[in-house]
Amino acid sequence: MTIDAIVAGAGIWGCTVARRLAETGRQVLLLERRAAPGGNVRCETDPQTGIEVHSFGSHIFHTHIPEVWDFARRFADFNGYQHKVLANYKGKTYFLPLGLALINKFFGVELSPGEVAGFMADEARSRALFDAFFRGYTSKQWGKAPEDIDPSVIKRVPVRENWDTNYFNDTNQGIPLAGYNSMFDRMLDHSGITLRCNVEARLENGKFKAGGDELPQSVPVYWSGPIDALFGWKFGRLPWRTLRFEKEILPVRDFQGTAVVNYTEAEVPYTRIHEFKHYHPEDKKTMEAPATVVMREYPAEWKPGDEQYYPVENAESRALAEAYKVEAAKYEGLTAGGRLGEYKYYDMDKSIEAALKATANAKGGV
Repeated sequence: MTIDAIVAGAGIWGCTVARRLAETGRQVLLLERRAAPGGNVRCETDPQTGIEVHSFGSHIFHTHIPEVWDFARRFADFNGYQHKVLANYKGKTYFLPLGLALINKFFGVELSPGEVAGFMADEARSRALFDAFFRGYTSKQWGKAPEDIDPSVIKRVPVRENWDTNYFNDTNQGIPLAGYNSMFDRMLDHSGITLRCNVEARLENGKFKAGGDELPQSVPVYWSGPIDALFGWKFGRLPWRTLRFEKEILPVRDFQGTAVVNYTEAEVPYTRIHEFKHYHPEDKKTMEAPATVVMREYPAEWKPGDEQYYPVENAESRALAEAYKVEAAKYEGLTAGGRLGEYKYYDMDKSIEAALKATANAKGGV
């Protein structure tokens, strides 16, 4: 078998890289440690209800990047789902993000858009909103007080001065009509891609191996596994937060009326409840079925062997990640990318964008 490039990790970054390289005439060996491609976007169909369950937490495709949207639509038709997130605080339910719907209900006022800035200039009001909707939630998510968290984490929260309750600003949103697994299957359906699952790629004595096999050493390697694991954690382990999930099938048509509800109080042990049938409102049979699948999400401190979900952003972790990136630069032809390879939080569209950039110069056959 001819191998012109090796891609380690068949998540969304690795699958995009493999497809782009294959379309330039390369023969790509794609290695995946799990039993199937898709990374944390991988879904399963619940056998009892037929509902597509996002096994690793909800994933909504959204983007404002034309090249990314064009690429994704080659492999999936999207249903146009618009993501709306609710927040439960002290038994009352509010629309996120921060906007007129939440502010007016929380404070019992009727502000117009032009009045929001002045109203929220009151520090006591800003603090009340932060304490209600972010202090407890953030402390659960990151396992520490909000004051100890890098400000960039808080800045991810959308804030608006209108009635728009869509969580994302992106025009292009949706869930693949045929499911995420179908999207990955179509992406990898190319004669230039050979997928090997249940295989762990590694670097041993300066040589790349897959299982017990030594790989060709003179071809480019695109690595999307944990960058610290690639080098045997020689500088130490990068810190992560992980998640655990509790799935439940309930004998009701509709449990919470929306896909995601955040539980913001520190006393509630989980951060979110997902109800997956709401991601496919076009599927009337499933929507009207007298059963639903919900999943509670519990953040936890990461330890070796757990899934790595969120990089812990602080000065120490950034310095450690940089040391591994410097080490990776010593290997000619090695590109480390994706959430694990770059130690960077990525939305799906940003992961595809990064993969397209990583393969931008691969324009011809080898």
